[in-house]
Amino acid sequence: MLSKEKNLQDQIKRFQELLQKAEQDALETDAQHQKDLDRLDRQIKSLLQDYSDLMDVKVTLDMEISAYRKLVQAEETRLHLTPSPKSGKVRSALSFGEAEAPSRKRQRVMEESFTTETNSHVSIDEVSIEHDFVGIKNMTEKEQGMRGWTLTKVSGDETLEYKFPSKASIGPGQMIKVFSGNSGATHNPPLNLVFKKLDSWANSVDLEIRLKNSEGEVVSTYKAKAESSTEYLEEGDQRACSVM
Repeated sequence: MLSKEKNLQDQIKRFQELLQKAEQDALETDAQHQKDLDRLDRQIKSLLQDYSDLMDVKVTLDMEISAYRKLVQAEETRLHLTPSPKSGKVRSALSFGEAEAPSRKRQRVMEESFTTETNSHVSIDEVSIEHDFVGIKNMTEKEQGMRGWTLTKVSGDETLEYKFPSKASIGPGQMIKVFSGNSGATHNPPLNLVFKKLDSWANSVDLEIRLKNSEGEVVSTYKAKAESSTEYLEEGDQRACSVM
């Protein structure tokens, strides 16, 4: 009986020692966690301070940039300066074989040259042949209402005019896209509009697109002219298209 009681006392003592060790480990772990939390808290405060300092610098720089931009725009207006015209050339080719000379191929080359001119900070910024739209960009810091503005396609004797909706507007730095009726695009104002009466913006050899403001003044134009020619290629020459 005494032996059994002694064994039970030894077990209780051993369990007590294990419990004390577990409590000590838990206290040490909790202390380490608290140290980690304090360290992370200091890091967060330091990062927040750095962020606040950077935001102050950003606000200051934004104000300086805005002031310089206004000065430049005012000077451009005073001197009647306009942005430099955009120009470029697109060259595409279609190859087909010669019956009398199998080792040679003929290549029909379509070369389109274009220029974009503007005297306004709201202008034709992009003409996409692939997606069939004309992009009008507002390069100012103020919203531009488009009521009374028009976008006209001139191709030979044909003239088609698109009138912007009365509630249409372009935000600062934004671009509004006017798609053709056959582009497959969805009319989704304010930035995606569809010119339903127009089959395509780029289905003619000689093309001119004019942007007019509410006063009827032409503020931006895009002109393109396509020319075709034929080249001969030796077998193995894989030229297909290039952009210049």
